[in-house]
Amino acid sequence: MLKWENVTFAYEQSGKNDILNHASLAIEPGRVTVLTGASGCGKSTMLYLAAGLYPKNTGILKHGAVTVDGRDPDGIPPEERAGVVGMVFQNPDLQFCMDTVENELVFCLENVLCDPREMDGKIARALDFCGIGHLRGRKLVTLSGGEKQKTMLACVAALGPRWLVLDEPFANIDPDSARDIALRLHELKERDGTGIVAVDHHLDVWTEIADEIIVMGKGGETAMRGVDPKSLPEDALAALGVAIPARHYQERKPAKLPEGRQVVLDVQDLAVEFDGGRVLDGATAQFYRGRIHAVTGGSGSGKSTLFGVLCGLNKYTGAVSAFGEKLNRKTRKKLHDKMGFVFQSPQDQFVSNSVAGEIRAGLAKGDAGAEEKVKEILKSIGLWRYRYISPYMLSQGQQRRLAVAALLAGGCEILVCDEPTYAQDRESIIALMSSLQDMVVQGGLTLVFSTHDHKLAQDYADVIYHIEGGRIYEVGQPGV
Repeated sequence: MLKWENVTFAYEQSGKNDILNHASLAIEPGRVTVLTGASGCGKSTMLYLAAGLYPKNTGILKHGAVTVDGRDPDGIPPEERAGVVGMVFQNPDLQFCMDTVENELVFCLENVLCDPREMDGKIARALDFCGIGHLRGRKLVTLSGGEKQKTMLACVAALGPRWLVLDEPFANIDPDSARDIALRLHELKERDGTGIVAVDHHLDVWTEIADEIIVMGKGGETAMRGVDPKSLPEDALAALGVAIPARHYQERKPAKLPEGRQVVLDVQDLAVEFDGGRVLDGATAQFYRGRIHAVTGGSGSGKSTLFGVLCGLNKYTGAVSAFGEKLNRKTRKKLHDKMGFVFQSPQDQFVSNSVAGEIRAGLAKGDAGAEEKVKEILKSIGLWRYRYISPYMLSQGQQRRLAVAALLAGGCEILVCDEPTYAQDRESIIALMSSLQDMVVQGGLTLVFSTHDHKLAQDYADVIYHIEGGRIYEVGQPGV
């Protein structure tokens, strides 16, 4: 069994922010169990404890015990633990050690003393398991967020642990790929008896394969367990902030939009190449003042690549302009306060050592009401209680809300967000998107966001773009 017995865990010995507060839970082997619940309730922390990463590497186990098959995971040598429990992080970049997909798999297998004669076959089977055989020679830095998640899952699958713990494994993966991998995980459970425990805010892909859904409350308490995935108590789950499959975030209401279409961001005939292959090829799109644009597409289709071009990270051919000026190093510097970017991994853009400091850094210098604004913003995104701690101690969902709020505090006119709502619970998604929607309608903000959540695109976007085959297609303007 995986067991958490009366566990109290915090990042600091003193203070009032215990992540887990006398939390207890036991999960049986050979089953698919899904943990869901509000952002920041301690779901991911429980997985890190089970994987033996906490408290050895950070944090303090103040009380209680965590065991995997009766053993303390912290006391199991790493090379042995890899065969007992394997974990996939929310952010796979924090897990990679090598330069290419193949080398990462080789590195994992070498660390458990895999026979070199068996290595090639194990690598091929792991890549096939995740449907990414074509990525074998690719450099990890050129992969999309979804491709990185699949790669990390392949690494753990190659090690064949008795327990597989997954933290938001489908957050950056398109729905079709997620369903395919879910079915493969079910095969793994049936074939090898692998115990699979996944943290996920979205239940869509789990309803066909999960044996049980457990809803967690504040501090890791068990708010509801024994939920049958095939007969969800929708109203009870919604009351606990759980996203319900097929239930929309809001009733689409026609917004008061500016007259005509004023182009503020223009992409023409864009081409981007990685490792000799073109990700974008002749991509063209326009983005308009005072409108919300959703960018959809399969994993690896080029959504993050497009955003990397807009923020100056990726080399390209073609033309990109903002506010009528061609984007280059000089104009980017000139327009830096007008364009804001939220990356897939918000940790890459934090500049302060506290949550409040991150918001403060976005406000204009000398703002007399700065402290009151910091308080107002943090309360609106549910992070006021964490104002003194480091942004890196927040959950990924909380980090995303903070990154968006910090940029909006600076008054940018174009906001580009790469998967702004992944790893968020339903209420946090609604609060974040409603706030952004208000700024679009009332302040003329131009919002561009990528997503695999088709309901999110339908409910909030004025324009929906889809990337496929290297091109960008306008596919709809729902409710407008």
